[in-house]
Amino acid sequence: MDEQDRIVFTAIIATVALLALIGIMGVLMVVNTSRRQRHRAELAELHLAHEREVRAAEREATEQTLREVGRELHDNVGQLLSVVSMGLSSAIEAGESDPRLGDTREVLNRGIDEVRRLGRDLNSDLWQQRSLADAISAEAERIERVVRVKAHVLVKGELPVLSADRNTILFRIFQEVVNNALKHSGADTITITLQAAPRFALIITDNGKGFDPARTKANGGLVNIRKRCALIAFNAQCTSSSGNGCTWHLEQDSDGRA
Repeated sequence: MDEQDRIVFTAIIATVALLALIGIMGVLMVVNTSRRQRHRAELAELHLAHEREVRAAEREATEQTLREVGRELHDNVGQLLSVVSMGLSSAIEAGESDPRLGDTREVLNRGIDEVRRLGRDLNSDLWQQRSLADAISAEAERIERVVRVKAHVLVKGELPVLSADRNTILFRIFQEVVNNALKHSGADTITITLQAAPRFALIITDNGKGFDPARTKANGGLVNIRKRCALIAFNAQCTSSSGNGCTWHLEQDSDGRA
C-alpha cells in the first residue's frame, strides 16, 4: 500500500469514526431528552395526584362539616324549637286569650319546617337516597315559597341513575344557573326540564330579559359552569338574546365518561 492509499484509508477510517461518534452523541441526546420528558411527566403526574388528594380531602372535610351542621339543625335546633312550639300550644289550650300566641305558633312551626329542611339539604348522605330530580323539585318548591318566582319541573322519560358525585355537581350547577337568573334576569318563571333521551340532559329556561352571550364570554360565572360540567363529562350550552330570556342546556357526553 503506497502513501496515497494509506492517506485515503486513514481518511475513510476517520470519517467512519466521526460519523459513529456523531451517531452515538445523537443517540445519547435522544435518550437524555426522553429521560427528561419522562421525568417531567412523572413530576406532572405527582403534582396532579397531589392536587387530587388535596381536593378529595377538602371535599370530604366539607361534606363532613355539612353533615354535622345538618344533623345539628335537624336534631338539636329542631327539637328545641319543637319544645317551644309545644309550650305555646299548652298556653293556648290553657285558655290564654292573646291572639298573638296563635300567630307566633304558626310562624314558629314554619320555622321548624325550614330548619329541618335545611338539615336534610345539608346532609350529603341523602344523595345516596334521593335522585337529582327529587333534589331539584325540592329546590323549586323553596324558590316558589321564598322568592315568589314560579319554578316548574318537568321530567321526560326514565332518567338514568347518576353517581352521588355527579348528582352533587349537577345540583350545584343548577343552583348557580338559577341564582344568576334570579339576580340578573328579572324573570318571573323558571322551567327546569330533565330529559332522558337521546342523552340525559338538564335544561333550565327563564323568561327574563336575556343577554348577549358574545359580550359575556369572559364572565366568570359562565366559565365556571362550563368547567364544572366538563369535570363530569357534560357539555354546557347557553342560548340567550336581549328580551328573549335564557336557556342553559347541560347534556351528558355521548361516551358518558366522568
